[in-house]
Parts: sequence; structure tokens; C-alpha cells
Amino acid sequence: MHAILTKQFRFEAAHQLPNHRGKCARLHGHSYLLEVSVRGPIQPARGQSDDGMVIDLEQIKEVVNEILIARVDHYNLNDLLSLPSTAENIIHWMWDELEQQAPEFGALLWRMRLWETASGYVEISRAEREAQP
Repeated sequence: MHAILTKQFRFEAAHQLPNHRGKCARLHGHSYLLEVSVRGPIQPARGQSDDGMVIDLEQIKEVVNEILIARVDHYNLNDLLSLPSTAENIIHWMWDELEQQAPEFGALLWRMRLWETASGYVEISRAEREAQP
């Protein structure tokens, strides 16, 4: 049996898209909502803390906070990315960082959503990342 777990994270960050035709060309900020979903087998670890879990939600929280949130919360995202700091590029950068810095966790990544506004988000999934262009 497998299951998908999702944990939400909030952070504040600034960014600027200098070549944008609209107001995003100016430095501005967002209250982002990040959703990280992992998928994996439910572990039969009799007598252990993680018996019946894919992964402990606390472990998801620790990994994402350390690798991502601590680096983006109240920072300028333009300073972190080598590409334009669009939501699309930010979410792919985040996925890459999780895979590179926590490979075992990265192997469980299933889907990530980054809400830039209350009504708009970007979503990527393992299937999308593995699809051929």
C-alpha cells in the first residue's frame, strides 16, 4: 500500500521581474504558500515510531524548513535564482534543492504547489518532471 502526504509551509519573500510588462517589473513581495507532497509505501515497522507511515510529517517539516524555508523567508528571491524569479522557476529550483540536498527525501517527492497569491499557484509533479519535452 502507498499513500500521499502533503504538508504546507508559509513564507514571505520579495522578487522582481525586470523585463515584465506589468507591475511585477518593480520590486515587490508575496505571502507564499508552499505545498510539498510525498508518495511512498506505508512502512510496516512493527514497534517502531514510524510504523504505518510513509514518512513522519515532522520529518517533512524539518527537511523543508532547513533546505528551503530558512533560505527564502524574508529574502529577495532574485538573489537565489539564476533564472527569472517567476513562480514556475522558483518551484523547479525548490524541487532541485530538495533532491540534491536530501536525496532520500527527494526520491519521495510527488507534487509541489507554490501559491503566489490567494487565487493563483503553479504546480509540478514527478510525472511532469520526468516527461520528455
